[in-house]
Order: sequence, then structure tokens, then C-alpha cells
Amino acid sequence: MKRLMLLILLAGVLAARPGAALAQAGDPALVIAAEQHIAGSVATVAQDIRVEGAVDGDVTSWSGAITIAGRVGGDVVSYGGPVTIAPGGQVAGHVLASGGELRLADGAQVAGQTIRGAGGGDALASLLDLFSPAAAGGPGAIGRALVGAALAVLLLALGWLYNAFWPRRLQIASLTLRRLAGRALGLGLITTVALALALPPLAALLVASVVGLPVLLALLALVLAAYVYGLAVLAHWAGSQPGGPPSRALAAAALLVLLIAAVTAAQPLYGLALLALLASPGLGAAILCRGGMALPLAAA
Repeated sequence: MKRLMLLILLAGVLAARPGAALAQAGDPALVIAAEQHIAGSVATVAQDIRVEGAVDGDVTSWSGAITIAGRVGGDVVSYGGPVTIAPGGQVAGHVLASGGELRLADGAQVAGQTIRGAGGGDALASLLDLFSPAAAGGPGAIGRALVGAALAVLLLALGWLYNAFWPRRLQIASLTLRRLAGRALGLGLITTVALALALPPLAALLVASVVGLPVLLALLALVLAAYVYGLAVLAHWAGSQPGGPPSRALAAAALLVLLIAAVTAAQPLYGLALLALLASPGLGAAILCRGGMALPLAAA
């Protein structure tokens, strides 16, 4: 179901934020009356917002229209809906209309940037559809196949870079994995579970802000790079068994990448989960040896 999981997550996180007002889908339009003052932020899911009073924080809506006739102290962001700044409306931050029309009336005041993302909401929905369970065939299947191929190329490229620039670190990390396999596996799984619990609410908070989107992308890139490093450690460990030829490491890496790419092409969410699980032992070993800088005393 389109955007369902992300919208529910956003609703739950914003509801837990102190000072934030959240309206659920199916309610009538949320109106902040002229005499009303909201000290925090306002967010809705598939519901329109009209601000005639004052909101100190951000005003955010997923698939809802936003009309500002009063004052907003933060950003105004609508994903998939139009944004209207009426005469006399004041926005101290940025205004983003992703997938909807942005209307600025005469007399409207916007201190930050006004970003018109026509078609952005549809693009975001289409991207999220790639990560939703769907029947085989159709444009969605082609998109998921492209995602799987792109992920395979990215994994191979990053793995090659790690092996080219940090061969000594990979060797130390793989040796740590061999000698402290149980500890590395446990630490890697704990790290994966912690990230799985922390990243979704953090992502929901960041995506609700215009300036948070670059931060979110950088954070996801760092997490992906860490797991690719863990996968490279696992491949190095599998291919560097005593008595084995050096080419075994390359064959092990190729096999892991093909497996992840195949699962990702079928169901991207399952592919990413498989990547995290397979890379967890190598990630745990990398943490134990500080990224391959020093062999732990317990493994010496």
C-alpha cells in the first residue's frame, strides 16, 4: 500500500514529540484559528491544514494541502499536496511543495527559500513503491530489477575500493572475525538491531524538515558504507581460509553480491535486510578491531 508504512511511522514519531500537534487521516481539515497559538509543530497525514493563528514550529503534511494565512516560525512542507501562502501569511523558514502547486499571494512573506517540486510527490511515491511488496511483472518489477543491479554495482565498487586502499585493515578485520567469531557476530547483530530501531524515527524527523534531507542522505550513505565494509570483511574471511587460493575471496564477494542483488530485485526491503544480516559479523569484527587498525588483545 502506497506510503503506508512511512506515513504510519511519521505519525507515531510526531505524536510522541512534545509540543507537536498531529492529526490523523480521515479527519476534517485541521484549522489553527486566528486566536490560537501552537508552541510546537503541526503535522498531518492525508489531511489539509489551514493556519490562521500562530505556529512556532514546522507545519508538515503528507498528501494534504497547506494554507498559511497566519504566522509560522519554522518550515512549511507538503509532500504530495499544494501549499498556499495567503495575503498576510508569514513563514520564517523555508516552504516546500513536493508534488503540488506552490502559490504565493501578494503580501505573503517567506523569509527562507520557496521550493517548487512539481512531480516530486509522485516521484517519492514511486520510489517507495519499489520497496513495497507487489505482484511480479509490470513497471514495478522493472524498477526493482534496476535497483538490484544498481546495488550490485555499488557493492562491487565499494568492495574493490576497500580492498585496493585498505588491504591490511581488511586482513586484520577478517583475522578478528576468524578468532572472535562469536563476539563479532553478537556485536554486529546488536549494532544492526540498534540501527534498525533508531534510524526509522530519526529519518522521519529529518524528512519532515527541508534542511534535514541532506543530513538524512549523508547518514544513510555512511551506514551503507559501514555495512559494505562489513560485507567485504566477511568475503575476505570466507576466501582466506588456510590453504585456499587468493581468488576465493573474490569468488566469495561475487557470490554474496549476486545473492543480495537477486533478493533485492525481487523485494528490495528483503535485499537490504539480507545485506545487513550478512554484513553484521564483518561489521562486528570491524568494530572490535577499530576498523582494522589494531588486532584485539583477545584475538592476538
